[in-house]
Amino acid sequence: MDGKKAAIWLAIALLILTAFGSGYLIAHKEVKTKAKITFIDGIGRTVEIHETPKRVVSMASSATEILYAIGCSENIVGVDKYSDYPPDVKNKTVIGSSYSPNLEAIVGLEPDLLIAWWYARDNLLPIEDKVTVMYINPQSVEDVLQLIRQIGLIMNKVEEAEKLVKEMQSRIENITQITENLNKSQRPLVYYELSKKGRTVGQGTFTNELIYMAGGINIAADEPFRYPDLTDEYIIARNPDVIVVVSYGASVEEIKSREGWQNINAIKNDRVYSIDRHLVTASPRLVDGLEQLAKWFHPELFD
Repeated sequence: MDGKKAAIWLAIALLILTAFGSGYLIAHKEVKTKAKITFIDGIGRTVEIHETPKRVVSMASSATEILYAIGCSENIVGVDKYSDYPPDVKNKTVIGSSYSPNLEAIVGLEPDLLIAWWYARDNLLPIEDKVTVMYINPQSVEDVLQLIRQIGLIMNKVEEAEKLVKEMQSRIENITQITENLNKSQRPLVYYELSKKGRTVGQGTFTNELIYMAGGINIAADEPFRYPDLTDEYIIARNPDVIVVVSYGASVEEIKSREGWQNINAIKNDRVYSIDRHLVTASPRLVDGLEQLAKWFHPELFD
């Protein structure tokens, strides 16, 4: 009888252990599934994040600023050579640029996540099997806000990201609630120049949207390309009221002295401005850029 009881109790014990063991594995699998983040990045790739990245390399200055803004500075182990804000970023390892990345250095930093612009893909293909890469490609102001939320989710900084987004939305609304009712005749025509004469922004860019939000009309808004090249004849014929050039491009003096441009309204009325490149990229300081544009377009509305 004692032997039978012992066998029964042994069987019961095994059943209990098996039940608890299976339950633990199921629970563990469920937790892992919930912790995993799957999303589509800026070039349409499916990216999986299995745990909060502890080591991040940013090859996009915009992403670098976002990471700092939501409190992830300690997670950044490498940046591209154009990441120069905030000042603390100078203490990070530089790994080249989107066009010439130091692949060996990137892999050597052992990042859990690499964030890069969409156009860097060809140069990063050799290490995609070694590093989790997230390509970014925001095409509207809303896309920039969503990018901040997305990075906040990935880095387990959801509250910080949402707080930042709400602050940005509030400042955007302070501008758009004034400019949204302006009719076409009240909006200045704007020529926005990038790295060289004629290179500008068209539809499908958040900069084009910023120009409209600030109360202007982009002369290239109807062009079929995101970054069209305009001829001198086209620009002169459109006769923009305001010219804005990004700080890495031509100087204001150079633009004013261009042959054949002297009769453009923007030049005749001394409305040619240079804007800091940091204020017109997909970062939290995009709002600073919007506010600056609004003051240039409508000084009578924005002191």
